[in-house]
Amino acid sequence: MSTHELTDNDTQYALVAAEMERHREDTETSKLGHWAAAATYERRHKVYLGFPATLGSLLLTWLLSSDVKKIFEGSGHDWIIGMVPVGLSLVVSLLTGAGAFLNFSEMAIKHRSAAESLHALWRDCLNWKTDFPNSTKAAEAVLAVQRYRQRLNDINRDAPQIPYWAYKKGNRQKAQGSTRYTEKNSAVNKVPETFVE
Repeated sequence: MSTHELTDNDTQYALVAAEMERHREDTETSKLGHWAAAATYERRHKVYLGFPATLGSLLLTWLLSSDVKKIFEGSGHDWIIGMVPVGLSLVVSLLTGAGAFLNFSEMAIKHRSAAESLHALWRDCLNWKTDFPNSTKAAEAVLAVQRYRQRLNDINRDAPQIPYWAYKKGNRQKAQGSTRYTEKNSAVNKVPETFVE
């Protein structure tokens, strides 16, 4: 192998390494934003829409049962039998309609799916040197980074927009070190001396 080929391979390998790092950073930031959005949308669906609608439906069913009607008919509170069920049915209908219109559940699923795809790509970008440990496989590394670039483009094309608040939440989580691996006591760092060049 000539010195010129070695230099070209080293240069190409360095370019691949730089692009892999950019993809890793992009996927890390995006996956955290998508996970934050998914968790928030799921919580909104359950807490603000699903639980109150279910509770209202149960209460409405209880109020309309014949045993409850008998209790209120003789107590002078007949208006409860007439007005409260109407009000409750209106509230339940509004919550159900809001759930269908706001679609928090579907948004949570879309964001979670995007986050999982980005996480898989992030792991590939993080560990790419396992498959391409040095510049002797620069050509294969170029093909791999091109595949990763296409995967990232496909994921971003199909993913919903990350809301700004979710992006900020993901960045806070990243700043706290949520995606960093500690290398202390790592088996990766304890390379047997026979493998050291």
